[in-house]
Amino acid sequence: MRKSYTFRSTRTMDSYMNEIMNGWDLDRTSVIKLALYLFAIHAHHSRRRKLDLWEIVHELEELAPSDFPDYADFAD
Repeated sequence: MRKSYTFRSTRTMDSYMNEIMNGWDLDRTSVIKLALYLFAIHAHHSRRRKLDLWEIVHELEELAPSDFPDYADFAD
């Protein structure tokens, strides 16, 4: 049996979602699955040290381009 996941998005998140969907001609589900796939790869490489949520956020924010919003603005 497959599960369904639901969450509320912020305006910033929705803006990026729409930009990615339109720019890459992808549906919403594909974008979310790709995002989780990318994070699963990142988590696999970080498995040697278990990080808490704030350490993960900090690590990802360091990878972000300078004009990208911080995680709080993106996901809050």
